[in-house]
Amino acid sequence: MKTNQPRLENKLKVAVLLDVARAYDRDILAGIANFNKIHNKFVFFFFSPKYVQSGLQENAIARVIDWKPDGVLTRELDEFKLLLNLNVPLIIFPHTNLYKDKINSWGNNKGLGKTAADYFIAKGYKHYAFLGFKDFQWSVERLEGYSEELGKAGYDVNTFIFDNTKLLWEHLPAKLTEWVGTLQRPCAILAVTDELNMHLLNAINQTESKVPDDFSILGVDNDEMLCDMASPTLSSIDQNAKQTGFEAASALSRWMELGEKPSDNIISEPGRVITRGSTSALAIDDEQVRAALHYITNAAPSRDISVDDVVGVTTLSRRILEKRFQSLIKSSVLEEIKKVRIRRIKFLLENSELTIQQIADELNFRNFDNISRYFKQYTGMNPKDYRNRFK
Repeated sequence: MKTNQPRLENKLKVAVLLDVARAYDRDILAGIANFNKIHNKFVFFFFSPKYVQSGLQENAIARVIDWKPDGVLTRELDEFKLLLNLNVPLIIFPHTNLYKDKINSWGNNKGLGKTAADYFIAKGYKHYAFLGFKDFQWSVERLEGYSEELGKAGYDVNTFIFDNTKLLWEHLPAKLTEWVGTLQRPCAILAVTDELNMHLLNAINQTESKVPDDFSILGVDNDEMLCDMASPTLSSIDQNAKQTGFEAASALSRWMELGEKPSDNIISEPGRVITRGSTSALAIDDEQVRAALHYITNAAPSRDISVDDVVGVTTLSRRILEKRFQSLIKSSVLEEIKKVRIRRIKFLLENSELTIQQIADELNFRNFDNISRYFKQYTGMNPKDYRNRFK
């Protein structure tokens, strides 16, 4: 029986050397895999699991060279510079700085910083901060974009730059706790990775301050496991890493097959801000309204709370609280409850395999009809149709 599938010996041998412990690299890998699912051109180099041949991990790069790849997509692994001497197409995903005279896959980091600044400005903040790394070019570029955009709006940025050569990772939270104590609030903070944002959240939780009331914190990479395990959940900027991986694989394929070396680095644009609990508040000076919004953000995703429940966490009457909501955020208490619950339903429809009834149970709706009616009233479509858009 004939087949249109290329034979194994006709495929291109590609070594993909990424840090798959990180969500960003796993998404890059998913994009590379998506390209190959469509075009079926590559056979990939795989290391044996450590539990099978642990001692051979030390010779990883030598083993890649012995495999004689047709092309390489790589991070800066130990001894990876040996790969630069191979006379094969090679694209680098740098951890630190761009490699001159090489093809790098790099992000529009200044654009990412601008995205974060615009997001926070729209929420009405007057105080801003930035948490980044020393000697990492992409972190420096994100700070530049963030500071420039905020500067145009008349705002300054308070920075904390983590020097990993002088401070251990596990000692960072204590230093961050000191730093956040010096910041004016409510304050919007951009952390350049979700891992840093987790440290920042833990540091803030050691103080009397609250997230998102006092500090609205935003990370980068949209590592869903990290972001969703935090309390409150962490907002993050999606870097479109799957698209980046797809484009890198496509560029490498043309280079290997046609000799079309990319004319410049492969630059990816930042994606959208994925809003979760850590940036769900507005920059509101009114402590009573902020207390009410904090309660809604944390309770509404799992409880069918009422307006009276919200009033109960303040010292105001229902009438006065409603007037302040209308004056400050142009919304009612009930409308804010609905926003939080609809956002949670959308998240579960997009990212879980839970049935509609299970989602109804999760949010404490009585039955399927109630949640369907509630969702359609707010979004204009039923939950099933909404979920189908993401399949």
